Amino acid sequence: RMHAWARRGSRRFSAMAGGAAAELPHVRLTYLDIKGIGEPIRLALHIGGVPFEDRRVGYEAVAAMRASGDLYFGQVPLLEIGDERYQQSQAILRWAGKRSGLYPEDLQFRCDEIEEAMADIRRALLPQWYGAALGRSPVTGEPMVPLSEEQKAEVARSLNDTVLPVRFAQLERRLREGGGPFFCGDRMTICDLSVYVAVSGILDG
Repeated sequence: RMHAWARRGSRRFSAMAGGAAAELPHVRLTYLDIKGIGEPIRLALHIGGVPFEDRRVGYEAVAAMRASGDLYFGQVPLLEIGDERYQQSQAILRWAGKRSGLYPEDLQFRCDEIEEAMADIRRALLPQWYGAALGRSPVTGEPMVPLSEEQKAEVARSLNDTVLPVRFAQLERRLREGGGPFFCGDRMTICDLSVYVAVSGILDG
C-alpha cells in the first residue's frame, strides 16, 4: 500500500509527467517479487503516471536470464523500453525520476548526495543480507566468501550498534537542514523514495 505522502505526490507529479509518458514505447520493468532496490523505481513510475509493465520474477527466472545472457550485469532490475534494454538500479531510478518529475535538474545535486549515502548503507548491509563477505557471485548468483555464524553475529552487532545509527543520524541531519518535509525541502524526489523503501524494509525485518 502506498504511503500517504506518496499518494499526494502521485497527484501532483502525474500532471507534470503525463504528456511525456504518452510518447514512450512499451516499458517493462523486471525485478524480483520483493521491494528491494526495484521498489523506488516502481513508485517513481507510478507517482509520475508513467505506464509500465511490472514484471515480477523469482530467483530461478533470474538465474535463467543470467545464463542466457539477457542480463548485461548478471542481475535485476532490467528495464526494457521498446527494443532497448537497460540495467543498473540507480541509472533506471534516475531515468524514472526524470520521466516522473521526481528528479528535477535544480535538485539533482542534493538528491544524488542522499542517493550516495543510501548506497553506502546498502553496501554495509550486503554481508548481513547474503551471509557472505562479497554478496552474490556475478556468474552464479551464489553467496561469495560465506561468513561463519560468529562472523554473522559480529556483522549484526556492528550494524546495529554503529553503522545504522550513525548513517541514519547523518541522513536525519540533512533532512532537518533541508527544511522538510522532504530531503529537498517541499519537493518529493527519488531520494525520498529510496530512503522510505529502505527504512520500511529494515523496520519490517
